Amino acid sequence: MIKITNDNFDLETEFRCVSSDTNGAYSFFLGTVRQDINDDIDGIFLECYEDLAYSQLNKIKEDSVKKWNLSDCTIIHRVGDLSISEKIVLVIAAAPHRSDCIEACEYIIDTLKANVALWKFHIKGKEKEPIDQKKKDLDKYLSWGKVIS
Repeated sequence: MIKITNDNFDLETEFRCVSSDTNGAYSFFLGTVRQDINDDIDGIFLECYEDLAYSQLNKIKEDSVKKWNLSDCTIIHRVGDLSISEKIVLVIAAAPHRSDCIEACEYIIDTLKANVALWKFHIKGKEKEPIDQKKKDLDKYLSWGKVIS
C-alpha cells in the first residue's frame, strides 16, 4: 500500500495490513518531526505534487519488491502542517528473510528522501522556510544505483 495523507496513522494497524504467515521478517522505518538543533522551529510543513509522488513511490515499491523478493511493502507519507514529534513517514518491508527486509527498507527511505516530489519547510511562527536537500541524502540515494541497476 502507498498512501500520501494529511492524517496520522497507527503503526499496529499498518503492520496488520502487511502481516502474513509466510513472512519471517519485517523491517520498519518511522520518521518523525524533530527539533532542529541549529534552528528553533515550531514544526514542519510538507507539500507534494501528488500524481508525480504516487508514480515515484509506486516505482520505488516495484523495484524493491523485485530486487529483494518482498512479499509486501507499505509506504505512508504525511503532508501538511506537522508539529514536533508527529509521525511523518512509515515504511514497512515484509519478506521471508530479514536481510531482504532491512536492505529494502533502507533503499526505500533513501530513495524517497532524495527522489520523490515532496518538499519540506520549517515552520517558525507564521513563516515557512524551505529546507534544502542534504548532500549526504543525495549521495546515499546515488549509491543505490550500483545495487538496483
